[in-house]
Amino acid sequence: MTGLGQGAGFTGLDWVRNGFVTRLGIDPWPGTLNLQIEAAGDQQAWYELKQTPGIDFPAGDPSACDARCYAVRIDGRIPAAIVLPDVPGYPQNQVELVASLPLRDTLELREGDTVDLVSGDRATIATAIFDVDGTLVNSVDAYHIAAGRAAEPFGYEVTRELVREALNTQQAFWQLVLPEDRHDDADLIQQLRDATMRHWPVVLSEHVSPFDGVAETLSALRDAGTTLGIYSGSRGESFAPLERAGLLDLFDAVLTASDVSEAKPHPEGVVSCMAQLNARARTTAYIGDTAPDMLAAEAAGVLAIGMLTGAADSATLSRAGAHRLAASHPALLDILL
Repeated sequence: MTGLGQGAGFTGLDWVRNGFVTRLGIDPWPGTLNLQIEAAGDQQAWYELKQTPGIDFPAGDPSACDARCYAVRIDGRIPAAIVLPDVPGYPQNQVELVASLPLRDTLELREGDTVDLVSGDRATIATAIFDVDGTLVNSVDAYHIAAGRAAEPFGYEVTRELVREALNTQQAFWQLVLPEDRHDDADLIQQLRDATMRHWPVVLSEHVSPFDGVAETLSALRDAGTTLGIYSGSRGESFAPLERAGLLDLFDAVLTASDVSEAKPHPEGVVSCMAQLNARARTTAYIGDTAPDMLAAEAAGVLAIGMLTGAADSATLSRAGAHRLAASHPALLDILL
């Protein structure tokens, strides 16, 4: 149903936007989607959800009210949050939704259409499988540095945006960098690849480390009895920072591109890692930072958690099918435990 038209102003406030990103990994699209709850069973489900603590969202302005949020998934495919303002007289049969995508356009909604919401809560996660680059270590920008150093003598520019585009769309990276008339120059592309890998050890040593909170997150998960695995689409070129930090030993299974015949978004790597860990899909999460990570998780039937620490923003991850989003490893821990 049409709301009061104040949603865009609300989500556009800096403290509101930062709050959604920090707490829910949602960089909100301007505006909110309002739903009217009509069926008695749905009203009961909403009443029961409101009896749970939710996610506190304190006001960042003296003139504003506190709120609670509830993570949900819309129509089985878009992560969102119900915002429940702490104000007297708020309608009992209304829910207001915030997401990273324009919900009316994405879902092709018209006034009076029915929308399905499923709580973002899930059965206890017994197994957490991690991507590495952009998820556990900050290597995405490091690759940009190495590739840029390789391309410079040839007169080409490598931007961060091109690196992120390649990782999220799986387009051939050097064909994104090179002009169209050089796309078929296999010798040039191989020279650029070789030069990048020559620069990589120095860039890795100088620029790549585990993200803040990774050690604490992994330790807390292990202490809680969660089984940990890695499935990386790389061949392990950026594992050294995890080894130096003593973190690689926390994982019971480690798979790379060398261990599979099909790359992401094919689920082979996730499924193979689950098999090694004797894990069940319904209690497994795959955590990654790109659209192919989310697609692979969805295809494997596991919880897909998109991290905002790497190559994709929350809209890209939402569009790719993330169940939940996290802006940091402390926020990830709140989802998994």
